[in-house]
Amino acid sequence: MRRRLFGVCVWLVLVACAEASTPQSDPTQPAADVIDVRCDGTRTGVDDPLVQARSDGVHLVVHNSSGSTLLVGWSGGGDGAEPGDTRFVLPIPPGEGKIRCQPTSADPGAPGGWATFEVRAPDGWMSPEIDCPNGSVSGVRDYAEGARGAEDPLADAKDAADGADVMFAGYRTDDDVIVVALEDGVTTAVYGYVSDGHGGWLLSTTDACS
Repeated sequence: MRRRLFGVCVWLVLVACAEASTPQSDPTQPAADVIDVRCDGTRTGVDDPLVQARSDGVHLVVHNSSGSTLLVGWSGGGDGAEPGDTRFVLPIPPGEGKIRCQPTSADPGAPGGWATFEVRAPDGWMSPEIDCPNGSVSGVRDYAEGARGAEDPLADAKDAADGADVMFAGYRTDDDVIVVALEDGVTTAVYGYVSDGHGGWLLSTTDACS
């Protein structure tokens, strides 16, 4: 796994209304399965205005023609791309996505230079976002090397949520899954799990309404 150069996917704890689906464009409009991003070191372009997300995220290929390593930033994170073609699977949520390439010496917080596109939600999409009118309490857990997690993250989250309804949300990968707790159809807690490397899942982050 490549080392992220800046940021991590923090979108799972963003404050917004949780919905079972995100409004999308005309479903008959063709969408790319993999989006091509072209970077020459001075500008960023995308070949397709609409991409169909898969269950594990948005698949794209960065075509770096600059001859040097570039910093690739997107909504919520970033990574490096060597010269040539580099494939990514990114947790960009449905709706408007943005991406840009910069020299590694550039300020990643500088404005401008973004290329935009629309992300179409995969089938069965459930937003991992949470809306807490009275605020929320967040936590991050750390574990010793070799720690073993729960076999079933849904059952583990249900215990943590005192028996509330739970379901998977967001994108699911071999390394990360998200579970949300629902009360009357409203998300009241979000649990992020990471693989323990032995078939189990460790509770890594929590965000719950106070």
